[in-house]
Parts: sequence; structure tokens; C-alpha cells
Amino acid sequence: MSEHVSPQELRRKWKLANAEPLEGGHRLEAYRALAQSCPAFVPNLLSLSRTLLAGRNEAADPEAAVSEAEQVLRSASDVSAGAPEPLLALGHFLVSVRQAPDEAERAFSSAASAAMALLEEAWAGWIHALGAQGQLEAALEVEERARSLFPSSKAISQAVAFARAQSGTR
Repeated sequence: MSEHVSPQELRRKWKLANAEPLEGGHRLEAYRALAQSCPAFVPNLLSLSRTLLAGRNEAADPEAAVSEAEQVLRSASDVSAGAPEPLLALGHFLVSVRQAPDEAERAFSSAASAAMALLEEAWAGWIHALGAQGQLEAALEVEERARSLFPSSKAISQAVAFARAQSGTR
């Protein structure tokens, strides 16, 4: 069984990889090494794919670089369990590099849906946090902005109800 690296160590290694010079493929190899040791670290996978694509014209086999970038983007999308950022990167790749707008549309649609769900949760959480601080007026101001995007959100309604209840107990 292999040992897992701590999140702090992963981030440190990724920052070191980011600092490697692009020339001579040093940064690319650093990203590849990190991907080998932790294939589920999405920030590195996204950096690896960008670096592969940026250097594809200088690569010994440009199509192999593009194929590797695609595989890395698909892995990032898969391991991120539907997070928007890898899906956006995959969508951009598919539409601009692979000229596959139908498949890109699916990636962008999934990214937009995931982003909207996160945004709704963020608005509700913000309202809830303001309510927990007894800041009903601020919570209601945030609600007004949130309702422009999510007019019938149950999560936002629940957060507002919580904020109202908290203002009555303070």
C-alpha cells in the first residue's frame, strides 16, 4: 500500500512544479511526475494539460501531446466528480482543439449546471452565516441578489427563515 501525501505536501510540490522553467520540458516533467504520484490532484492535472497544449507545436509528436492532454482533462473531469472547472477546461479543449462542438456542449452544460448548484449553495450559506451573526438586514440584501438567479430556491428560503428566526432570538 502506498502512502498518501498530505494536501500541504501536494500543494508544495505543485508550486515547485509551477516554478520550473518551461524551456527544456522541465515544468512538463514536474507536472507528469506529480500526476504519476497523485493522479487525482486536479489542479496539477489542469496545469499538465495546459502545458501539454501550449507546447504541442514544439513536441516531437504533437498529436501525442494533444492526446495526452485530452486524457488528462478527461481524468480531471472524472476524478473531480462533476466539478465545474475541469469540465470547462474539457469543453474548451473539445471545441477548440478537437473541433467537437457536440461533445463540448455536453461538457459546458454539465459545468454550468454544477456551477449553478454551487452558486445557489453559496448564496444560501452566506445568508445563513449572516443570520447566525444576527445580521438580518444584510441577509435580506443578499437574498434579494440571490433571488435574481434563484427565484424559487428552497435552500435560500430555508436560509432566510433561519436568519429571521435568529434575529428574533437576539
